[in-house]
Amino acid sequence: MTPKGDLKDLKAVRITPSGYQQGLGRLSDIQPPPLLAPYRNNLVACSQYYNLCFVASHDRILVHSPIFLDHMLLPPRSIIDLASSNTGLTGYIDPGHPHSINQLVVSDLGLEELLIAVTDDGDVVAYMTRSIRDDINHHGLAYNSPCFHSAVRPYFLRNVHNSAWGVALHQEARMIAVSSNSAKIHVFAFALGHSSSDHSGVVSSHHSADLDALGSLDTSEWVRVEPKDRLKPCDRSRNLEIILEQHWANIPSIAFYNPYNRDFNDIYLISTDIQGVTYMWDVWKRMPVAKLSSGPSRGMGWGLACIDPFFAQEAKSASELFGMEPGIDMSSGFIQTTDSLRHVPDYETVHFTARHRMKNRAATLDVHVRTDDSDLDDDIDDLGDEVDDLGEEDGMDSDSEDHDSPIEGEENSFTGRPGDNTWTAPTPAHLILEATAEEPSPVKQFTFCVLRTTRHDVRLLKLLHTTTGTPTQPTSLLSASEVLCRSVLDQDLHPDDIHLRRLQRLNMVHQVPELNLVVIGDQMGRVAVLSITRRKAQTGYGTLDDFGFRVEAFLPTKSQEDQGQRPRTDLLGVAVGPVQGHEQQREDLLDAAAGERLKRRRFIRSRPYRIMLYYLDHTVLSYEITR
Repeated sequence: MTPKGDLKDLKAVRITPSGYQQGLGRLSDIQPPPLLAPYRNNLVACSQYYNLCFVASHDRILVHSPIFLDHMLLPPRSIIDLASSNTGLTGYIDPGHPHSINQLVVSDLGLEELLIAVTDDGDVVAYMTRSIRDDINHHGLAYNSPCFHSAVRPYFLRNVHNSAWGVALHQEARMIAVSSNSAKIHVFAFALGHSSSDHSGVVSSHHSADLDALGSLDTSEWVRVEPKDRLKPCDRSRNLEIILEQHWANIPSIAFYNPYNRDFNDIYLISTDIQGVTYMWDVWKRMPVAKLSSGPSRGMGWGLACIDPFFAQEAKSASELFGMEPGIDMSSGFIQTTDSLRHVPDYETVHFTARHRMKNRAATLDVHVRTDDSDLDDDIDDLGDEVDDLGEEDGMDSDSEDHDSPIEGEENSFTGRPGDNTWTAPTPAHLILEATAEEPSPVKQFTFCVLRTTRHDVRLLKLLHTTTGTPTQPTSLLSASEVLCRSVLDQDLHPDDIHLRRLQRLNMVHQVPELNLVVIGDQMGRVAVLSITRRKAQTGYGTLDDFGFRVEAFLPTKSQEDQGQRPRTDLLGVAVGPVQGHEQQREDLLDAAAGERLKRRRFIRSRPYRIMLYYLDHTVLSYEITR
């Protein structure tokens, strides 16, 4: 096993704590304090273009402007009262607050950046961040001025008829996808002018119309397209609401496959449900390209990120690729990298409150007169055993849904061994199911790279989709490999904190392509920062990329926990965005249509980013991250 400190060839990730704000003290001027909703997805988001941070407070959005250098959040500059599609709608989680927000997302659609909120009563509400910024500037208020209720109008407002959770945007295709507890996915495809799009329905970089030209809240009519309805391929003459049905459970997360370095002849969407089933959809054909499970025991799916292979750190060996010499489960074909966690700074398997209790008890025992020093060690060991046994006492058994068992009768063959340059990733047979797309284009090959999270584990799936043959007799082949890191943010709890176990889910996933990073948050209160890596490998299909990931850091740091900065409550959300003064410029949106924005930045320099952890008691921990 190679320690992470020996990986000299990879650019180091530098994370610096920059700010700490404790609880309601920073909101003393707002009475009553803003109420926050537990048991949701991510409720905090940052703009990539403006110095704005958004926090969901039930059916309102608090708009903050972080202060440089410590990125502290002063009282909000404005408050957005969330628009509603109708009165009398009912909620799923909290009937008393049916319009509470389940997730906030900031992403680009066409030439605008949107803030999108999806709610418990099924509403999908989008605002232009540019309009929010202009509204604040129009009032001309200082940072410490009392906040005002914003009059900004929503750009987009629809309802999906059940508690909405997942949301994804496709910038070039001008699509908004929303998943809900109805086990359906609604894809809203905005109408495009005939001169501004090609046959795939993607706006050309030479004819990029402003988002305002694609319809508006007052005048747009949406044509609902059910799975049984006939649909002309890539019809962009009308606003379409495309319904995708295949799941049988709640769908907390979806993501468009939206890389910057390939032509879009098809639009693909990834979705995962709480039964652990993941589908890859061809949106226009309204059917899955592939169906995947999290293994024989089907762990609950909570988070997704479609990784663009272009934005991955180059690795020269398996050790650099995974942060260790990987182990391979010969029965299931997974590339196991769980042991790499032991090399990560601040890796800790015991919750900070349990550690503090152990230290306090040890200090108390130390004042007694002892004839044998081993008595003290025995008492500490006993307390450690008490913590270790909590998995059985708290009724959570061993969460077997996320711990895969061998597949009977399955065999895998490998080339070389992990330390060899000839080593290639295994192909778990349970990941290879039928390719369901009808009449695929001949002689086509591309790679999906999808990061999936469950309650405990992080999985990186590479799926190679190859189509050969003739248009009348196509042959479609799927091959897959998967990197698995178990129990990434798991910690043993003290009996007094067993209630926190209900929050265990890796349901906050942010990509930072510019830094080759993914940030993953657990509602129990911690965050893992991952590097995405790749290495050239020889396979039966020629020279292809093997993909991996390495956990670089855990937040909050152990020293912050020891100083009492981490609260004993839920993590409400994680926001990631450029440091103030380094935001993207509006002209970057024009370049984005040609797919050049992030490519250029990768070769010039990487900007500093900030990560903000926002807790249910309003505590905020901020960090700067660079590479």
